[in-house]
Formats: sequence, structure tokens, C-alpha cells
Amino acid sequence: MSNAPVTKTYKADFKEAINDLCHMTEERERLETKIAKQKKRVAALHELMQIEESSAAILGLVEGISDACRVVLRAAEKPLHPTEIRDRIQALGFPSQSNLLASVHTTVRRMKESGEVAENMLPLDSGGTGAFYVWQGEARKGALQQLASLYKGKQAKPITKAPRPPHQVSGR
Repeated sequence: MSNAPVTKTYKADFKEAINDLCHMTEERERLETKIAKQKKRVAALHELMQIEESSAAILGLVEGISDACRVVLRAAEKPLHPTEIRDRIQALGFPSQSNLLASVHTTVRRMKESGEVAENMLPLDSGGTGAFYVWQGEARKGALQQLASLYKGKQAKPITKAPRPPHQVSGR
């Protein structure tokens, strides 16, 4: 919570607070992308250091399938097919699962529904087209910017509730 005093210029304070929040959200998104790329680099360097096939995978880079998908998609330089996402998750040292690809499909579908990723239909190497996914960033960012734009140059209007019409009972 901010220690900044709230003045009688509530509208100006509100606009400034929303703008600060938007900037902080953008900064966090840049930092999260940088962290995802660094995790990818650490996993790749760890793989290069492995001398024995049975060496332990690096732990702690990702926490769960959702985090793993976010890390992979944030660090990606291009849209990824679900099989590429799965392969990159495995490269991060994610613990093996019986059907990791199904988990990736479910997670990416939910991320698409929440606005974190976008789906692009692109040509497959084997012919035809397939769904590829690209990171969109925080879904909340758009909502914050929309909120800020509502108050640019407009007077804030008090929220009033319209009176509810009386409940009508249909005749029998």
C-alpha cells in the first residue's frame, strides 16, 4: 500500500495511481520475461554439464505445469506448437508425467481462455495447419489501461443504482 497522501484532487490522484500501476505491471512483465529466459539458459547449461546419463535433473526452475508453460511461452522467440512446449518443459527439468502433452494442452487452453496466450493456426511441417501459441502477457494489463482511459479528460461520475422495477407476477 502506498504511503502517498491523498489530496482533494482525487481525480488527479486516481489517474496518477492508475498510471503508476500500469507502469509497474509493464515492468513486472518485462522482468518475468527476463527471468523466463534466464531459467531457459540455466536449464540448457545444466544439460551441457551433465556427464552421466543418470545425473539428476535441475530442480526448482518451475513450480507446476502452469508455471512451466508460462516460463516456456515467455521465453519463446516464436509461436510454439504444444509438442514444442512439452519438449521445452522437459528441457527445464520438469518431473516426468505419464501424459505430459495432455497436461500441456489443458493448461494452454486455460491460458488462452484467460488471455495470457493467443492461438495462431500455422502450417505444420507434416502438412496441414495446427494450433501454435504465443505469449500475450498479463490479461489484467488491458483492464488497467481501459480503466485509466475511462478517466482521461472525463469527469468522474458517481455510481448510482437505478431503482428496481417492482416484481410482477404473471397472471394465472
